[in-house]
Amino acid sequence: MVKHPLLAAGLLLIACHAVHSLVFCAPSTASQLAPQRHFTQVAAGGTSIMEAPGEFVGTRLPGLTFVAFLVLVSKQLASLKLAGGVLSPLLYATLTGLVVGNTFLKGENLRSRIKPGVAFAKARLLRLGIILYGFRVSVQQILQLGAGSFLSAVAMTFSSLVVGAMVGKLLKVDRSVALLVTTGASICGVSAVMAAAPVVEEEGASGAKVSVALATVMVFGIASMFLYPIMWTKLPWASLSPKIMGIYTGATVYEVAGVVAAGNAMSPAVASAALLTKLVRVLLLAPFLVILSRMSSENARSSRVQTPWFAFAFFGVCLASSCVQVPHVISERLSLFSTWCTAMAMVGLGLESDLKSIQRMGWRPMLLATVLFLYLVLGGLMAVTSILHLLPA
Repeated sequence: MVKHPLLAAGLLLIACHAVHSLVFCAPSTASQLAPQRHFTQVAAGGTSIMEAPGEFVGTRLPGLTFVAFLVLVSKQLASLKLAGGVLSPLLYATLTGLVVGNTFLKGENLRSRIKPGVAFAKARLLRLGIILYGFRVSVQQILQLGAGSFLSAVAMTFSSLVVGAMVGKLLKVDRSVALLVTTGASICGVSAVMAAAPVVEEEGASGAKVSVALATVMVFGIASMFLYPIMWTKLPWASLSPKIMGIYTGATVYEVAGVVAAGNAMSPAVASAALLTKLVRVLLLAPFLVILSRMSSENARSSRVQTPWFAFAFFGVCLASSCVQVPHVISERLSLFSTWCTAMAMVGLGLESDLKSIQRMGWRPMLLATVLFLYLVLGGLMAVTSILHLLPA
């Protein structure tokens, strides 16, 4: 079954080395942030867990325990299926951290006690969660839809990046905010925004900037879940085949959860094609972040470009898991661990976010997100149908 076991083993070895280097030994991005930002200056930034376990327990464990508790709270809230259950569990994690951080955590003593663990969750557990996300994506699945689906996903992903960068500059949106908002629309919503946070700025994007991008993902992600089924049933061009509608949905809807919800609301055939096309966009995360890193370095004072090594590790894990049959129990446990890491990072982001800072961002980011949403819906329809006319699915 495995045609290239040595290649797969090599990729997996590289990914494992990247996990250790990025998560446990590399200096935390959060430790480099300015001291005035909440939870972002780690007391002993860059200290390896392997080298100083006692220091890790003493400085980071209290904050990590608190973050883990809030993850449990957010999971309970998500299980209530408020608003029809259309909100992503990761958004509940962010909202939980946001509410707690802006209400109950006003005392500086408590903040200083938990901030090293919160910073660790936001920076390093995020990287680990993104890397392990590669076990959820199979290259073999992508090949089932053919060149038309792949090209549609590629075209919409990178054209959205160009449109977002241009419109953001025209609207005079903060460059980091514009790139984060664009990333959320282009790849896979919440997860992509979190992956891009340490890439768009040399010292890492602030919680306020990331929260603005997540707010646009929430608003337009929910809108997509309701809009696409209505278009499928009510508009004249609803004569599109289920496969074409599915490819269009997968190439333009924000999050995987939104693609599944919208696709299942139309038909099983639409849902299947939509999910597989969406996985193509997820696979594009690594090259997208590399390009984003180059774009974010333009016109910067420093010529240094942040290389997102964790994105390459994500891609290596994806390829390795596609070449080697990973036992179902192991892949399930790794996926669960990935979800926990990402959820803890989201809670940390919420705890760091200051609502007043978010309000100061103004209306421009939301207008940018609106333009991107319209481009995905209308421009995506024209682009996908044109591509599939040349390369029938």
